[in-house]
Amino acid sequence: MTPQQFNQWVEGYNVGALAPPQELPPLHAEWSYCLSSDLQRACETAKAVWPQEFQSTDQLREIEIAAVFHWPIKLPLYVWLILGRIAWYISHRSQAETRQETAHRAKRLVDQIESGPRADVLLVTHGAFMKVLRKELHRRGYAGDYFFTPANGRLYTFENKS
Repeated sequence: MTPQQFNQWVEGYNVGALAPPQELPPLHAEWSYCLSSDLQRACETAKAVWPQEFQSTDQLREIEIAAVFHWPIKLPLYVWLILGRIAWYISHRSQAETRQETAHRAKRLVDQIESGPRADVLLVTHGAFMKVLRKELHRRGYAGDYFFTPANGRLYTFENKS
């Protein structure tokens, strides 16, 4: 896969639907509000678990990833993904968002939720951003599930202990 093919794959993945469709249990009994990433696959998950109206936002989007270089070289998809995440981690200029910007986005999101009237919010987001969000929640005294790589469709709960 060339750098251009990788970037096209990422673009397609970001507008794509869930694959394969997952059977998820409704969670409406446990939450008063649902906030979802505005990417299609997250909205589909939110609809599956939250039968009521939910709000979508770009603040819960996955951390963007792009080819690290544009040399005429072909690499497997998994190598491009690893290189892209390493580049994001070191805030390489090839990535649209630096690690510090992502952390700030998570901080703003938690600020927004904590300043709102609802305490029990269901968030539907994506794996890499979820790891950054978990770190921000722990920093603020929330206790919750640990994960190295979050599983698709799995519920992770966090409760403010401070």
